[in-house]
Amino acid sequence: MADSSGAAGRRWSAATCGRRGGSEVSETRAEASQARPELSRTRSHHGGSKTHRQAVPFPMLRAEDEAPTSWLIPRVRSLLYDSESLLSAAQAGRRNKGKGIRAWYTSYTTIDWQHDDVREQARLRGLRAQGGTRGWWLNRVWDPAQGWLLVVLVGVLCGLFAGFISEWTELLAGWKRGYCRADWRLSQPICCRLGAGECEHWHEWGPRVVSQQAVFVAVGTVYTLAAAVMVVRSATRVTGRGGVSSSVETSVSPTVKLAYYGAGSGIPEVKSILAGFVIHGFLGVRILAVKTFGLILCCASGIMAGKEGPMVQIAASLGNIATRIFGKYHTNEAKKREVISAAAAAGVSVAFGAPIGGVLFSLEEVSYFFPNKTMLRSLTCALVAALVLKAYDPFGTGKLVLFQTTYDMDYHWFEMLAFAVIGVFGGLYGALFCRLNMAINRLRRRTWLGRYPVAEVGAVTALTLAASYGNPLTRLGLGELVGSLFQECPGGGRAARADEERDAERLLCVAGGSAGEYAALLRLLALALANRACFAVATFGIKVPSGLVLPSMAVGAVFGRIVGTCVEYLTRAHADWAVFAQCPAGDARCVIPGIYALVGAGAALTGVTHTTIAVVAILMELTGNLIYTLPVLVGVMAARWVAEYFSAHGIYDRLLEHAGHPYLDTKTQYIHTRRTAAELMQTDLETVCVDYEPENSLALVAARLERISARGLADGGFPVVGARGHLLGWIACAELDYAVARCRDMDPDTVCFFNNPLWQMDHVAHGPAAVPHYRRPPGHAKPDSAPAAGRLARLLRPWKLWAGGAAATPLLSASQPPSYHTHEPAADSESTGSDEPPAEGSAIAVPCYKHRLNDFTPFVDQTPLTISPNSPIELVANLLSRLGVSYLCVVDKGVYCGVIFKKAYIGYVKELEEAGYVR
Repeated sequence: MADSSGAAGRRWSAATCGRRGGSEVSETRAEASQARPELSRTRSHHGGSKTHRQAVPFPMLRAEDEAPTSWLIPRVRSLLYDSESLLSAAQAGRRNKGKGIRAWYTSYTTIDWQHDDVREQARLRGLRAQGGTRGWWLNRVWDPAQGWLLVVLVGVLCGLFAGFISEWTELLAGWKRGYCRADWRLSQPICCRLGAGECEHWHEWGPRVVSQQAVFVAVGTVYTLAAAVMVVRSATRVTGRGGVSSSVETSVSPTVKLAYYGAGSGIPEVKSILAGFVIHGFLGVRILAVKTFGLILCCASGIMAGKEGPMVQIAASLGNIATRIFGKYHTNEAKKREVISAAAAAGVSVAFGAPIGGVLFSLEEVSYFFPNKTMLRSLTCALVAALVLKAYDPFGTGKLVLFQTTYDMDYHWFEMLAFAVIGVFGGLYGALFCRLNMAINRLRRRTWLGRYPVAEVGAVTALTLAASYGNPLTRLGLGELVGSLFQECPGGGRAARADEERDAERLLCVAGGSAGEYAALLRLLALALANRACFAVATFGIKVPSGLVLPSMAVGAVFGRIVGTCVEYLTRAHADWAVFAQCPAGDARCVIPGIYALVGAGAALTGVTHTTIAVVAILMELTGNLIYTLPVLVGVMAARWVAEYFSAHGIYDRLLEHAGHPYLDTKTQYIHTRRTAAELMQTDLETVCVDYEPENSLALVAARLERISARGLADGGFPVVGARGHLLGWIACAELDYAVARCRDMDPDTVCFFNNPLWQMDHVAHGPAAVPHYRRPPGHAKPDSAPAAGRLARLLRPWKLWAGGAAATPLLSASQPPSYHTHEPAADSESTGSDEPPAEGSAIAVPCYKHRLNDFTPFVDQTPLTISPNSPIELVANLLSRLGVSYLCVVDKGVYCGVIFKKAYIGYVKELEEAGYVR
């Protein structure tokens, strides 16, 4: 076994470390000379200020850190992800140094879940080490309470934002038709409840100058144009080759695109962020303001734009911003995503007035990891948000949403067939919606529509409002329409409701039983169905804040009302049929068409999003009655089965694929066509060989970064190997880029070190056994049986840690004064280097991290996750999906063989989906 391993190492050394000899080394140096200007142009300032780097092309694109294209674009943090206090603790041996030091995550990369877990454990150990009253307060009270205080604060903010958005949406929507004489700040429903008559204080726009339809269309178009201008002005310029940045984006050139973070639903991006993807600025203050005011304008305009999806992004932004209060969440991306997941549940809660449904929606559709602690905090956040919205009372009715309703009649068994028919329609509509909408999105990317987003918004709005004004049902807003479709037929008019809503309810209720009345109503509903369905497909994807939850529910509710009206006519016209024997005698109503609209709304939403349990819970909370659980379940499950027959993914997953985000679906079961890790690993990745200093100069390292970026692997890294090919560690491109930027003032020919043994040494042991992986520089003789102190001194001389050591490439340049930290068992203290080697058991002098600029060892992950080439592909899938790692190193008896990137595995499973190898 040893002979075979040594032979493999020698073969690897000859093929890898020794391949750059003669002309190949000269070619590499020529590339490095071209990369030196880039190295000199790299601007950074080490020691507490911000670092700025020129963007390199990413396949997933990368947000530019400088040269903003619009107002208020924030600068991306580019300092170290690990704080200076953690670095000092790591140098002193009080923290696990194996995972290395990370630079801050750049945009369109994936976080390191394992590194964040290590950081959190180190923080908790530091808290446990504190004693006395302060230690008890921190460990028992303050630290556990931070998470609960944070979710309560986020819930309060979500409730206030939701109330503000709903209140101003109603006010601006009313201005399209008129204004309140008593107080212009009152919306139409509130104004109609002031007087004793029917809306006596509400003044409609008169036809003296222009018609009411012209005012309706013009005001709505102005609203959406203002929202589109805000979204376009807040666009972020991203660079890359092939790939996109967001589900709403526009190409400016083959390598430059504009990402409109304020447009669309926001749920696909939030979903990818919770899975570990990093999108700087998407959940920031600037996009929060654009999304909030743009959502008010779009919902008030009357187009097919819902507020439920954008409310999830708004709530997630509030959660992301609120984490800045507490350092353990602000400086830990994995912990931060726990708060964002709870905030997403609060966003759905205030959108529907359904706290339990919001938690289930976050669990089923949005969140990637959802442990019990996150579930409890999500429920708390959703509950607080719903209570605050209830106290805010934006509609003045005591209801959380406009279409909250109750029923007082039970269903009959013969209606189950009609509920199943509605479910089949919901699945068919969802499959057709996804296919047509994705085709339109691809058309926007390839044609002139993507280059003129504001013009497209104006055209879609004007066409929608002009075509909707003639129908009293489509003239209503989405909330009023769904609320009217859900309602039971009242015995008389309701003075508390506006004229148009009351007229719509009267149209939906047939007083007599004649076929002519039912035919007129069915014609009106059919026109409304065609109008809402067509414009829902065309609207979702334009550059304004818009969701698809309420538009999908509106389409399904209209179809459900059509089926309910038909069943109602049959029960009244053919009451003598045996199937209607359960109906009461006389002219009493046997069915409630509003229940069919409720089932249709849930079926259509399930067909589009493939969400089931959360939809049922939301609809049950809307009605406040569990009697209709079975009808809703029948419709929702039928819609899910039909939709999955045509496509295994809903619209959000399709938008993730359209955006190019590396999202790994853990819910789909794949039938693998490859059996082992060796069939999937990538073997052509460049390596960092620690025993060949000529290849590790600053200029050559910068050239390697340029080459790997050009290949589209800038979010990857390099394996660090020894002369025999044994894997010693892994250094990511982000950390290597930061480390090179710190050496901007050094000679480009300065050699970089990746395996300093002192960084790996713990303060509790000072013998050679404390150096598990060390590099023997060229000419270093194998140590004999000398005492341990002498062997250690000879081992450390190549790094110039003691005066008079063997001449090798120094870690410090002549212009940089050395500074040392001392590792002692009891306490840390500073001392200068000694000319004599330390005695056995004495302290070791370690150079200070800030002054060892060309020593990149602290940035090396010395414990990369490794697997054997013969490992089954199922093990690879479990490690990538359940541990959240972004790469796996493949080693054979310690010798590096290749690497498996998470992006490569995602591309592999996409091929399986296209070939039909899924279950």
